[in-house]
Amino acid sequence: MELTMAVNTHALFYTTKAFVPTMLENNHGHVVTVASIAGKVGVSGLVDYCASKHGAIGFHESLTAELDALGKDGVKTTVVCPYYIDTGMFDGVQTKSPTLLPVLQPQYVVDCIMEAVLTNKEMISMPRFNYFVMFAIGSSNMSTFFQPSQIDPSSVINNFQPIANRRLTRRQRLFGW
Repeated sequence: MELTMAVNTHALFYTTKAFVPTMLENNHGHVVTVASIAGKVGVSGLVDYCASKHGAIGFHESLTAELDALGKDGVKTTVVCPYYIDTGMFDGVQTKSPTLLPVLQPQYVVDCIMEAVLTNKEMISMPRFNYFVMFAIGSSNMSTFFQPSQIDPSSVINNFQPIANRRLTRRQRLFGW
């Protein structure tokens, strides 16, 4: 639980403290918060993960409001709410509806984030079906729809290896993917 919160929520504060002051001085920059659809819709067995991503969304909303209150219109923000990404963190996960909710490829997510930054989108979610989910948030069926069919909740963060600890190809070391 502590590691999940440290990685998904607390790290946002440290990153912001390190980079946003210079962005404010220059009134230029872009902060991208990687959250999750799990920050909008709770999933059984992933309480700590969902809570940490909900915290990331709250962090993003508050940071955006603070930048607006400061009149810093050159510092932009984007929050990213993807479904599962094939990073190794959720190895073995199978979705109930691969057509509507496929496990996303990292490069696709990177491309979507880059487009969002370049076009100053405030929020992106992928796959597109997530937008329907956010519209229909009040439905009790949505959390069960998002529940993957195979996942060991206790192994999600416990077995996660940071990229620095994994065997990477030369391309992954050079380009991050």
